[in-house]
Amino acid sequence: SVADFDLNYFWHWSKFTDYIQCVLTFTGVTGYITYLWLDSSLFVEMLGFLAVFTEAMLGVPQLYRNYQNRSTEGMSVKMVLMWTSGDTFKTVYFILNQAPFQFSICGLLQVFVDIAILLQVYLYSYYPQKPVSHTAHPASTKAL
Repeated sequence: SVADFDLNYFWHWSKFTDYIQCVLTFTGVTGYITYLWLDSSLFVEMLGFLAVFTEAMLGVPQLYRNYQNRSTEGMSVKMVLMWTSGDTFKTVYFILNQAPFQFSICGLLQVFVDIAILLQVYLYSYYPQKPVSHTAHPASTKAL
């Protein structure tokens, strides 16, 4: 549908098949471009950095959503703890094995995002925001 091309509806697909077509098209186009530029070390390094940076940013949408809602209700704290431990071990591994600089930097970024989400869990559960009071309209209440 037309809404599939409207940026306001990005990732709000009207049909699952449209999503599958987008992913397959993206994979095909990027695969072909990668094939054409595979001999360029600059391209390969940029592609590798974009991959580790994208992975490093995985927690940011959750961090932002928590901030918007001033709550972490419904979020799996165990999942974030697993992220944090995995990201910490991975980053230590990168540093100890002198992996390329971008791996260590992006690993540290992941750990900081994870810690920020865990701080939100603490802040929003121990210092909850005051709920906004809503006035009830008599016409909207129904007798049970």
